[in-house]
Amino acid sequence: MKTIPEKAMTQPTPNQIKHNLRKQGQTLKQFAAAHGFAYRTVSDVIRGVRVGNFGEGRDVRLKLGLPVND
Repeated sequence: MKTIPEKAMTQPTPNQIKHNLRKQGQTLKQFAAAHGFAYRTVSDVIRGVRVGNFGEGRDVRLKLGLPVND
């Protein structure tokens, strides 16, 4: 039997994050503009290209309500 890694249970997928934004009536681009982030930064954080443990990536994770490693 396969075990699901703990990270997978707590971290929503990029599609889940985008779906939640769409339920709120926002696109990634609109979310980025509303919070003063570059679209590319938000996209990179959601896709996992930027980890988001510090700096602007961390700010994006916090605004999205994603867990941040301290």
